[in-house]
Amino acid sequence: MIPTPAPLPAPVSDVFGDNEPVFGTAHHLLDDIAVPVFSDRRSWPGDCIRRPSNRPKAMWTVYFPLDDPQRNLQLRETAFALLNPTHRVLRQASVFLMAEPPSLSTVTQVCRKINTVMKWAHAHEWPADLGQLSPQDWQEFLDEQARDNGVAVLRHFVHAVRRLAEVSAAVTGISGFTDPWEGEAAVEVARRTADVVEKYGDGLSTPSIPPSTWWPMLRAAWTYIHTFAPDVLDLRDSLAEDPKITRTSGATRTNSEELDEKVSKWLAEHAVPVHAKNWKGAEAGAPVWTTLSQLITDGASACLFGRGNHVNGRQKARRDMVLTAAAEGRVQPIAGRDGIAATNGQTYVPRSRRPNGREAKELDQVLANWLADPGNRVPVRARDDVAGAAGTPVYGILARHVFQQGKADLFARSATGRRRRTMVAEAVAAGRVTPVAGEATHRYVTIDCPGFALVTGPDGEPRPWRTTITRRELDDELRMIRAACYCFVAGLSLMRDSEIQEIERGALTTYFGSPAVASRKIKRDPSQPELFWWVIEPVAEALAVAERLSWHPSHLFATLRPPTGKQLVGRRGIEAGYDIDFFIEHVNADRDRTGLPEIPLAHVRPHMFRRTMSIIAGREPDSEVALGLQLKHAARRALANRTTVNYGQMDAQWAKEFDHELEWAAARKLVDLLKARRDGEAVAVGPGAARFHARLDNVIGAMDTDARLRAQVADERAQVTLLHAEFPDFHLGTLNHCMWDAGQAECQNQLPPDQRGEAPLIGACKPARCRNSTVTRAHAPVWLAEEEDLTAMSKDPRLAPPRREAVLIELADVQRITRAFKDQKGGH
Repeated sequence: MIPTPAPLPAPVSDVFGDNEPVFGTAHHLLDDIAVPVFSDRRSWPGDCIRRPSNRPKAMWTVYFPLDDPQRNLQLRETAFALLNPTHRVLRQASVFLMAEPPSLSTVTQVCRKINTVMKWAHAHEWPADLGQLSPQDWQEFLDEQARDNGVAVLRHFVHAVRRLAEVSAAVTGISGFTDPWEGEAAVEVARRTADVVEKYGDGLSTPSIPPSTWWPMLRAAWTYIHTFAPDVLDLRDSLAEDPKITRTSGATRTNSEELDEKVSKWLAEHAVPVHAKNWKGAEAGAPVWTTLSQLITDGASACLFGRGNHVNGRQKARRDMVLTAAAEGRVQPIAGRDGIAATNGQTYVPRSRRPNGREAKELDQVLANWLADPGNRVPVRARDDVAGAAGTPVYGILARHVFQQGKADLFARSATGRRRRTMVAEAVAAGRVTPVAGEATHRYVTIDCPGFALVTGPDGEPRPWRTTITRRELDDELRMIRAACYCFVAGLSLMRDSEIQEIERGALTTYFGSPAVASRKIKRDPSQPELFWWVIEPVAEALAVAERLSWHPSHLFATLRPPTGKQLVGRRGIEAGYDIDFFIEHVNADRDRTGLPEIPLAHVRPHMFRRTMSIIAGREPDSEVALGLQLKHAARRALANRTTVNYGQMDAQWAKEFDHELEWAAARKLVDLLKARRDGEAVAVGPGAARFHARLDNVIGAMDTDARLRAQVADERAQVTLLHAEFPDFHLGTLNHCMWDAGQAECQNQLPPDQRGEAPLIGACKPARCRNSTVTRAHAPVWLAEEEDLTAMSKDPRLAPPRREAVLIELADVQRITRAFKDQKGGH
């Protein structure tokens, strides 16, 4: 193991004592957990205070640099002051902060940003005393950061500098200074520096999710919750009870020193597995850390080198050992994470679920060609396990390497599958094999899925959404269900990410007589009070599914691994952004199997769900009051309601979406008129009635001539689709309906020539004269009442002659419509 360099001697603080606890009286401390003290130079873990579920443990620790003792001391003093805002030393130094300290994650971010500032100042030979910098100097630093960073990062720098300014009187070696930007909003400073015009125009930097992504994502989430989840969870539970398939580990605990020794010995005898090509965010040539961990520990651990970006000091030292070996050229490219050498497998796009005939022969030939290549070796089990005996092929991995993408079911339990297994057996007998150890060997065991829910296939026929599944695919489907529950709850409850991830078992209740879910409010509330959010029945169902899915004893959104012994594998909370990306990618990849519509790719993150749903709900009457309560802005309403209003403010893409929805609403209104027209009735009068009837007849003709549509004549959705296509610019009205055609629109005569043709001008409509106008029976009472009023007015002897003439002209226009109604009624 490469030893960690010893820290340099550090100066002693003249402000805070070495033995003072980092988390003082302002924090709610957990029992029996050690509290870090000021003299801890490497890090201050927050284990002694409650960690929000959406914060991983690695992000609940303040880390300090060890390469510069002075900078280390200054950052510790800054962090200590922020975490103890009522400390007597601060009061003596005339530093008066809010009594409630910021969250530990905020302090962590401030320290990271200030560390960057200090390193930048040293590199540019600026004074070590940051208090001597002028506002122009600070702006110069921000300008340089703007070359590589966006508005969000610049805003965090502004916040961090302001935090440092607040506590500068208690920081060794830094003179007291004030806010360099004189109270200007941080986001405005950042936008001005980055030369970015305010993008959303509503005071919020949070964008909405595009409608084209929002609707199919929610529909897919509901399908997984309501239709697919019962199948997957029933299968998971049955496998957990089956001793033949349940995974058996047999691993024993090993201390860190022994693991370090294992890494060193393994690297001395083996090549480092590296990615043969870019794969899921990892660049070609990068070590495959999970596979390497399983190879070294014989499948006992996948976390020998940490997980993702969560790497502690010891794990980093092990990674350095691997990188050193890789730099010497001792590497073996592998495909994916299966631990066998990369092959020249090709891409295959299956033409059917069960290839047969000519396609089956083509697959046989591809497999034969792959086996004939002496560089390709069949993956076999390195030892006996629950999936098979040592030396037997791992067919799931083999199929992935014959076809790098678009894997076909090459080795199914059929005549063709058995024939291909025989071909593989010959290569195994010849010794052309590569042993595969660890988790990969049992994750490809094929399991039948009888009784799974039916979906509509590409041919329009119902079929099961799954017929077989492997353990690896089951893990993916379980994660899909968790992601679906998260997306659905986030989309329809208006809860923050932190609030969703704090939902516990049994949280469904009623609040003022309506269904609700109880959770903790984290943001700006260090006490984390329990509050209630109203929900609808589908959201309650999603939470019930999440509760059944979770193995965690208290929280719904947590680990997918079952408990082992007295401890849990995993933790409460999820990395929601990764789950959302995984959900969209998985839905789009499996559309042929699930029958779900494609979800257009977009950047979707947890905080965007609240913003999007607020836009939708903001169109309802009195929405600001309801949104303020549900968004938990109610406590601020006595001072201002700007936040709630901004959340519900319309943006351009959703304004267009609502216009589109109005078009579909108009088409739905036409369904009843279409039915009456099919019975031979004249359903409209007015200048545009003939054109209106002709278009309805076109729809009827299309349905009568197409056998498939004729079979759906009772399906209102099919009728709405045809009506929307036939009346793309149909506008509903109180006095009439408008079949918008700019060339025939009377209302456009009231506009300047350069403004005509864009949209109907409702206030200038001439319903009795315009050839776009149609009047239906639903409008008749208004017209008849208007005729009666005008007739009575025209007989008033007190009416001036010019006014009487105007009334008679208007009455004549109205009677063009009312007489048509009366003629229709007489004809019937």
